[in-house]
Amino acid sequence: MNRIKQIKLLLIAMVAAAHLCSCSSLSKSQLESVAKFADGCDSFTAYPSLLFHEINNIRRESAFWYSASLNSPERRVEEIVALSAHHSAGMKMAKGADLSMEILSKYSRALKSLAHKNRVESPGVDVRRAGRAIDSLIIAFNSLQIVSPLSTGLASSVAKIVAYGAELNASRVRAEALRILIPEGDSIVNQLCSSLETILKGEETKSLILHEQKMVISNYLSFVRITGSNIEEDRKFAEVKERADRLTRVRTSTINSVGALRRAHNKLAANIENGIPLPELFEEIGEFRNEVEKLYKIVKKL
Repeated sequence: MNRIKQIKLLLIAMVAAAHLCSCSSLSKSQLESVAKFADGCDSFTAYPSLLFHEINNIRRESAFWYSASLNSPERRVEEIVALSAHHSAGMKMAKGADLSMEILSKYSRALKSLAHKNRVESPGVDVRRAGRAIDSLIIAFNSLQIVSPLSTGLASSVAKIVAYGAELNASRVRAEALRILIPEGDSIVNQLCSSLETILKGEETKSLILHEQKMVISNYLSFVRITGSNIEEDRKFAEVKERADRLTRVRTSTINSVGALRRAHNKLAANIENGIPLPELFEEIGEFRNEVEKLYKIVKKL
């Protein structure tokens, strides 16, 4: 009888050990998916604010044609001063996009540090820095009051990870840290994507683009009526108009990339949290990286 009990206890212990191992370790493909997603984030973070910077640059160049068409020196100066004020106001959305991408960049750095297949120096320090930076950036983003405020709930997850200390040098512990970080990160990524989509899909952004596309033509006509023909200015007009027309494509491509980012991280979180292989995970990450590549090809022409 005692022998049977011993065997049962041994079996229970083996099952429990197997369960703990499955919970604490991640497969090679899971770690690879985390690293690939983080690389995609690093590539993407440079682009969303470029749309708003480019809108402002086009507005500025176009408005100088209009101011040059004014006969009164006083009116010309007033127009230039008004342009500077408008430029500052328009940069608020660019600042919001910049802060959103800084948050994503810090998060992706923490992911890369924990998913690294080799031992990395002080992964806990990287995660702690990322957590502090993210909370500060979220506070700065919320102060802009562009969209609904982001939550600052990452700190508790970071504290749990940092508590591992030197143990984070072990791949098994880093895998467990990813299980703690990614579900909370999924909430932040969803909020970031929602905020960016609200900004990018909003009527204000759409109206800004349409307005600047029209004003490029209108302001240059005002300039030509006063100054006459100038082949160098004609070339500049053609170049600025092409950039203005490209804004619509940049906006659409950025929206597509944001959606792909959200889907890829959702699948990543489900895969890591549940430990269930998802065949579509790499497909979603691949789609995200492809959308970023398309965006890059459009943006590099600006």
